Amino acid sequence: MIKSAIFEPNLLPMNPRSILLLVLLLLGYTVSAQYTEKINTNRPGTSQGAFSVGNNVLQLEGGMGFGKEKHKIFDTKTNVFNFDYAVRYGLLIEQLEIRLNGRFRADGVKQTIGANEEKIQRSDFEINTLGAKYLIYDPYKRPKKDSINYDALKSWKEHHRFKWKTLIPAVSAYAGANFVTSDNPFTFPDDPTFSPIFAVIAQNNWTTSYGGDWAFVTNIIVDKVTTDNPAIGWILTATHTVNEKWAGFLEYQGQKSDFYSDNILRMGGAYLFNQDVQFDANLAFNFKDTPSIWTLSFGASYRFDWHKKDEIIEKPGLEGGVKEGEEPEEGEEGIEGELDEEFNDIENDSLKQQRTPFINTFEDDSFREEMEQDLDERRTAERLERERIEQEKVDKKEGKKLQKEEARRLKREEKEARDAEKAALKAEKEKEKMLQDIDAELDKMEKEQGVDGELDDIDKQLQELEKMENELIQEEQKEKEKEGKEEEKKTDEKEEKEEKVKEEQEEDIDAEYEQYQQQQEKAKKEEEKRRKKEDKRRAKEDKKRKKEEEKKKKNAERDPKIDQEIDKELEDF
Repeated sequence: MIKSAIFEPNLLPMNPRSILLLVLLLLGYTVSAQYTEKINTNRPGTSQGAFSVGNNVLQLEGGMGFGKEKHKIFDTKTNVFNFDYAVRYGLLIEQLEIRLNGRFRADGVKQTIGANEEKIQRSDFEINTLGAKYLIYDPYKRPKKDSINYDALKSWKEHHRFKWKTLIPAVSAYAGANFVTSDNPFTFPDDPTFSPIFAVIAQNNWTTSYGGDWAFVTNIIVDKVTTDNPAIGWILTATHTVNEKWAGFLEYQGQKSDFYSDNILRMGGAYLFNQDVQFDANLAFNFKDTPSIWTLSFGASYRFDWHKKDEIIEKPGLEGGVKEGEEPEEGEEGIEGELDEEFNDIENDSLKQQRTPFINTFEDDSFREEMEQDLDERRTAERLERERIEQEKVDKKEGKKLQKEEARRLKREEKEARDAEKAALKAEKEKEKMLQDIDAELDKMEKEQGVDGELDDIDKQLQELEKMENELIQEEQKEKEKEGKEEEKKTDEKEEKEEKVKEEQEEDIDAEYEQYQQQQEKAKKEEEKRRKKEDKRRAKEDKKRKKEEEKKKKNAERDPKIDQEIDKELEDF
């Protein structure tokens, strides 16, 4: 399914000793490869997983979707078709992956303006991004030497209890560049042709004995940071394996920017056809009406597996071999003996392939190279044998299917031939019976009035038919002429009525226009009258104000003289 080797074999059918052995292999050994036996795809969601496809692996992912969008404010309805693609390649090392992805969109917009409906067709690449992803931290790689407690692993309680360190995710960083065409209807008008995009990716993988395999992926995305309209996005994806072939997922995506903001929910599933091919489908919708979105998509993923070298799995502390004079710790021999016994009983070849014999004192680089070469050859031979057996099963199944289809076709053709033969015989019998009836009727007529009398009757009947036909033709011509005259009369009357109505309308329009002019003149006169009254009132107010000012001025001039006289009288007194 999504982002990991989610379709790996289920652990439930294994016995407790086998589970213990597998846990020892997963926790006690160092794994340095991200390559998986089955396809590792990002579909059908839109998030990226933290792990790459593996060194020297090319993977193609794509799909097409159909949907509808409705905008409540703009009153638009849009039919949407989109095709998205992704090309992923593991380059140089296991942790590095380069990725080219994009989406082509074509839609038809219907907008109602008044009583008219406008239709607009648009098509262009909505997204085109080229970037690289690098795994920064992998919690499933290189466990500590003292982190394995063999006694605790034998306890059912210890094995099934929740481990807090499984909450530590694998972390990757992604950096890329967007490139869009000019005059793109699906991007902001001022967006440049190239803009950067960065993402931080986290992934947790859980395997439980009661719930199967789970993967939880988180993407934090910062897009177009150098433009005037940067965007921040986040994607949360949960994937669950139902069995070895089917898986389901649920995804929540959010985006925040000045150009467009939304929250989208996706759900769907995937079917693993074989280890290199996967088919998927999903449904997407949002929670607003500006616009509301509904999309149904179908897709597939295909892997070109050119991965050659598998990494050697070693026990912690023995990566460089056993040093001279150093002996294994007490109890290790017993554990290795138990592992050898378990390997002999297990039918899973993949576990046998991961087994590495003890390294002795005489080991050198050439021995290690021969061991790696031998392991590669054995794994390749076993893989080819499994593929041959699977192909034989498929061919056998296809052969049986073709045989059944061929038998059905032959039976169908035999039945159709029998039905056709019966129909031909029935038609032949009916024809013979009809000829016999005609001959009997002719014989009867010859006996009654002879052949000449019969021919005369036929001529008379033909003449009567011709006469009746001529009369019908003449009547039809007369009716047509009459109808033509009536139609011309009706047309003339209609034209006269239309002319009268037109004249009356013109007269009404002239009368209304004259009335409108009179009203305008009347309003103009009233406005002039009101303006004159207002001017007179203002003139009176100005005159009154001037008189009051003069009066105040005279009073102000007279007051000093009065004060002098009063002072003089006071002095005399």
